[in-house]
Amino acid sequence: MSYEINIGIEVHVQLTTKTKIFCTCANEPEQKPNTNICQICAGHPGVLPVLNQEVVTNAIKAGLATNCRITRKSEFARKHYFYPDLPKGYQVTQSNRPICEEGYVTIKLENGDKKNIRLIRIHIEEDAGKNIHSQFSNESFVDLNRAGTPLLEIVTYPDISNAYEARAYLKELRLIVQYLGICTGNMEEGSFRADTNISIKKIGATKLGTRAELKNINSFKFISDAIEHEFERQVDIIESGGTVKQETRLWDTKNRKSVPMRSKEEAADYRYFPEPDLPVIEIAEKTIEEIKNNLPELPSQKFERLMSQKNLTSNEAEILIDDIELCNYFEQA
Repeated sequence: MSYEINIGIEVHVQLTTKTKIFCTCANEPEQKPNTNICQICAGHPGVLPVLNQEVVTNAIKAGLATNCRITRKSEFARKHYFYPDLPKGYQVTQSNRPICEEGYVTIKLENGDKKNIRLIRIHIEEDAGKNIHSQFSNESFVDLNRAGTPLLEIVTYPDISNAYEARAYLKELRLIVQYLGICTGNMEEGSFRADTNISIKKIGATKLGTRAELKNINSFKFISDAIEHEFERQVDIIESGGTVKQETRLWDTKNRKSVPMRSKEEAADYRYFPEPDLPVIEIAEKTIEEIKNNLPELPSQKFERLMSQKNLTSNEAEILIDDIELCNYFEQA
């Protein structure tokens, strides 16, 4: 046990707005393939995006609920890469000036203590489409219904120290966006998906080790299993005299092991530059205060209230806040 693990997590939160981020298509990706698209989200040349204001409001809600600083002036950027389900050849996202910065989410540790998991940023971006690979033929199909779906990407510092903390952070963050009413939190449908960056180093060392990224794991249990496996894998490599590669890996749930997906030996050059078709987002202090004053009761606040007002134990309160509908039913009863 001479090694310690450092974990940072990037979560994509799919927002439940009525329409997509830059067009009037309904935000309903689970329809018949390629029926919920228009010239804008299909990336036709010359079309002009128009920002959905509700997306900005939801981002501010998420930032306030996670103790972030709201950026008064933020902007969009183009992130260039080619993928079959990204028709434009670039993704509209935020780069140097994200809408929320330097927040934290408080989690409860196994011993009952509390720990703040620091957030680097929350930024707004559009989702790409979806590739569907046939199990019966050497073919792939592209469904663009999801293209243009509004996302928040929430990025932590490498503050997470084990699988328990990772699961506690993700459960708390998922509850926050559900209580805010901005995301369903359904992991199986991809509405709440996490990329986990894992590295190890000798205890007491200041420099972080080489990280491996585990992509899009869709359950808390699988994330815990993947972290524990990846820690052992990296320790075995270093102890046998090898070097951990910087790469993206997938979690094989059947065989309970991570497998290589692609190398990330060098950072990709996405050629970010400011999105010329979208103006700078300017947020007035009055707007921030209005949104802050209308935030719903958050999970941590409800947890404390249930214990103080309803005389529940911490275990009983935790069971209730984990299920919004059950908790509402309890309070009505």
